[in-house]
Amino acid sequence: MTSISNENIAPRHQVQRSLIRMIMFPFATLRGRLVVGAVVLWGLLCLIVLTFGWQAGKFLVNETNHQHLRYEAELISHSITRQVNERFGELERLAERMSLPRQGALLDQHAYTMEPFFEALLVFDLNSDVVDEWPVDGGRSGNNFADREYARFMHAFKTPYVSAPLVGRITNTPIVLMLVPLYDEAGRYTGFLGGLVDLRKSQLFNSFDQLRLGDGGYVTITTASGQRIYAPYQQEAIVTLPDTISPDLEQALDGWEGESVGRSLAGESQLVAYRQIWPANWIVGVHLPQAQAQAPLIAGMKQITTYVWGVLLLILPLVWGVVWLALRPLAHLALQIQELQSGHRSVLNIPTTMEELRRIIDVVNTAESARQTSLCDLVEQEALLRGTLSASPQGMFVTDPRGQLTFINEALNELLGDEGFRSLQDWSDRIHRDDRKDVKTAWLRSLVKQTNFARQFRFLGANQEVCWLDVQTAAVRVDEQFIGTVGTVLDITQHHNDYAQKRWEAEHDPLTRLLNRRGLTRHLEGLLMQWQSKDKPTAVMLFDLDRFKPVNDQGGHALGDQMLQEIARIVQSEIRISDYAARQGGDEFAVLLPGCTPAWALTIAESLRASIAASFIEAEGRQWQVTASIGVSHFRQEDTTIDDVLNRADAASYRAKQSGRNRVQGDVDV
Repeated sequence: MTSISNENIAPRHQVQRSLIRMIMFPFATLRGRLVVGAVVLWGLLCLIVLTFGWQAGKFLVNETNHQHLRYEAELISHSITRQVNERFGELERLAERMSLPRQGALLDQHAYTMEPFFEALLVFDLNSDVVDEWPVDGGRSGNNFADREYARFMHAFKTPYVSAPLVGRITNTPIVLMLVPLYDEAGRYTGFLGGLVDLRKSQLFNSFDQLRLGDGGYVTITTASGQRIYAPYQQEAIVTLPDTISPDLEQALDGWEGESVGRSLAGESQLVAYRQIWPANWIVGVHLPQAQAQAPLIAGMKQITTYVWGVLLLILPLVWGVVWLALRPLAHLALQIQELQSGHRSVLNIPTTMEELRRIIDVVNTAESARQTSLCDLVEQEALLRGTLSASPQGMFVTDPRGQLTFINEALNELLGDEGFRSLQDWSDRIHRDDRKDVKTAWLRSLVKQTNFARQFRFLGANQEVCWLDVQTAAVRVDEQFIGTVGTVLDITQHHNDYAQKRWEAEHDPLTRLLNRRGLTRHLEGLLMQWQSKDKPTAVMLFDLDRFKPVNDQGGHALGDQMLQEIARIVQSEIRISDYAARQGGDEFAVLLPGCTPAWALTIAESLRASIAASFIEAEGRQWQVTASIGVSHFRQEDTTIDDVLNRADAASYRAKQSGRNRVQGDVDV
């Protein structure tokens, strides 16, 4: 049985090895790797484009459908509001003609004319007894309804009112009552008149089938008390909503109107628009399943994806051919290098326009030429070196192992303006005093360790003008023995000035000339290091401008820029010379206060806030004014990055804005 097991295992291992070889085959050659890389790059690009297209399409679909739902919801809301107001108007006109609740009053006032609006009319006295009804055979006369919520409301408030949905005690049908108070000729309240609306028969909800909501869209009518009185396919006329409902529906029950993406009671994702029917205290909801809204987008994305991968399959052979042609010179290079090693060739000669390959060929040819040429003796090399250095337009020098100068070319003499130097030590008096110690230490270390030297430092020229020099030396060894150094000296004054200007521009905001986000980050990181090493306190203020948007929108961007410049001027006038002010972007500002205690930082922040609040600019006969909500923080022992202190300052600024704006909020734990 052991032999059988081994026989089964061997083919399995062979299959595994074969699969591994098949998988790794494309990566075995540079050509295969380039093709795989091109395919992967194309796939990633397509994936990114498709993802972006999906997100953009989803956004556009939602926006378009929200506009449609908004229109339909407003149309329904206006229609029902108009019908409710129309019914209230009829009731109020009838109530004006009835001074006292009495039997027969409705017939006398021709109540049958209100049949299109109500299924029944009821007259209630002060005891909530029905003293008259129409139609007269409704069976409600003589009954008392004092226990009903609508009766208590009318006696208490005596205003027009739509009752909560209820089941009729006499007819056992779902109804709502539209009620108006009754007054006698002396203006005394005598009872109330009610119009009964049958939720199943009323014309209030008959026009919803004409809406263009597709197969899955539907309309709901919900009362503010949480009872649904209309929904398609609703089995019961009055349905109480569950305790757990979507947040947008909760907001709508509290009076909110708008559009959102939420979930239905069944948990289905949907687009929804809510509008209020204020006279009846109802909410109209227009719902559209998100799957229905996105169905055309999904179909389109599937078709585009098919096209994309089809194009990939079509161009794959083309990519392979291009890569194969591009790498043919490499195969020729390998063949000629083998011939070069065997002595059948003395130089590489491959016709190619590929710059990288041309460089490799030149390097190999140079190395081969050097290998085939014997070395000149040391004297000839030194003579050649001196001649080369003398002819060089760049300042150059040679030293012995102790650092004594053995050669200085003419270009260096002209650069330094003095021929009296014999060692780099003699230059120390002309090195700027702030750089002198570091340069001398680095030079002596390079001589002791026999390593290269590279420094940029300030130097006093012949006319006592400060210039910047770039000094580079290379240690020279012969047979592993250190024999001295060869150095170059380059005047980089102009380059350094240009670099300083570019760095200033890169770290400053062109509008306000304050530090930008990059400059703020660099200074704050340096202050954090000082805090961690020397325990030097630093405070940070962050603030943005309150009510800046009206300045920018109504006054124009030019006025907004003027306001930002004015705020920058105020900030610079309020802070110390050692402090740093920055504009992070938009109307967001920051101030770094090195060596400032938290208490003193709050004092500075309050002064800055007051100055901003007191300032204004005038334009077109109008004064424009903003305020600042300032958050103040400082470094703590647990801070490891600048984000720690920035987040606390930002949170404090947010609390200041939430507390009413135009105030200072300190760094506290919340």
